[in-house]
Amino acid sequence: MAIDQRQADPNRTLELLWDVQAAPTRGPKPALSLRQIVDTGIAIADAEGVAAVSMRRVADELGYTTMSLYRYVPSKTDLLELMVEHASRTADPPAGLTGWREQLRWWANEIVEVYRRRRWALDVPLNAPPMGPNQIRRMEQALRAMDGTGLSGGEMLGILVVLSGYVRGHAQLASTLADVEARTGTPQAAWDQAYGRMLTTFVNPAEHPTLARIVAEEGFEGYAEPDDEWLGDDFAFGLDLVLDGIARYIERRVSPE
Repeated sequence: MAIDQRQADPNRTLELLWDVQAAPTRGPKPALSLRQIVDTGIAIADAEGVAAVSMRRVADELGYTTMSLYRYVPSKTDLLELMVEHASRTADPPAGLTGWREQLRWWANEIVEVYRRRRWALDVPLNAPPMGPNQIRRMEQALRAMDGTGLSGGEMLGILVVLSGYVRGHAQLASTLADVEARTGTPQAAWDQAYGRMLTTFVNPAEHPTLARIVAEEGFEGYAEPDDEWLGDDFAFGLDLVLDGIARYIERRVSPE
């Protein structure tokens, strides 16, 4: 990804995200809108990936000069932040959810779905914690699920970081695997076959006793091969482990032994 030579201003980015920037007082009436620019960037990223997004490419798509875009978006960094923000909206939690665990399970699945629809968002570097209204809304949803558990605000934030890390990490892996053929020119099945050959040919009981036993017990059969890599059994299994850990922490924290 090309480096934007225009330095980003975090406070300016914040104002753009929350749409509180001052309107120009002089000059002709704007012919473009910030939303047009952001939507065009998203359309390019959806079709070709985030590497294809540049101020020049967006300007060309809109039929304007590159310099005209800088009147609305000061840098490519700002554009990418705005694209992620506008692609990050999640639905409202279903009314029937009860308990923090089911609410967090719903939340985690919603976030994975966002990443599945907008895989390019995983390729946008994180410059700061979430700052936009849609991302803060997502944050509020997760924190509200834990409100009333007896945990402190700091503990809830720490749990949110752990859960977010798991969800993003799984989504990153699923996205990477989905691109194997495009990236290497070789189908995923061929890579799976080579991995199976490695397990049966090069893993041996003398050097890898535990792994060799699991291979012999056919522990790899069907593992990490769900119908949907994004929301398959491996994601659900890992999510249950994370939620079990949170449950144990809440139990120990609220009712110490």
